[in-house]
Amino acid sequence: MDSQDRKPHTVRVRLTTAQLTDLRNQAQAANKSMSELIRLRATHQAVISHADDSTAQRIDQLGRLLKHLYPKDKGWASGDDRRRWWQLVEELRRTAAMLRRTP
Repeated sequence: MDSQDRKPHTVRVRLTTAQLTDLRNQAQAANKSMSELIRLRATHQAVISHADDSTAQRIDQLGRLLKHLYPKDKGWASGDDRRRWWQLVEELRRTAAMLRRTP
């Protein structure tokens, strides 16, 4: 990649006062700068709010904890109970991915 391609460019956009206020509020809610929010939207990338990201991290952490706490003794539960345990772990992973808007 040419070093010229990495140089940031400035783009000017005209907004009404209401649009600017709305954009500021959206950026604040997502814990992003206005520039970052505009870049993400202009390049069709997901805008993940800080709350969603921190919640997803916490859900991932809970899933890892459950996985770590899985009893080593095979006689602790029936086969159905063990399947439900792992379904719960997988559901936590899917929920975290949905919050992050990743497949």
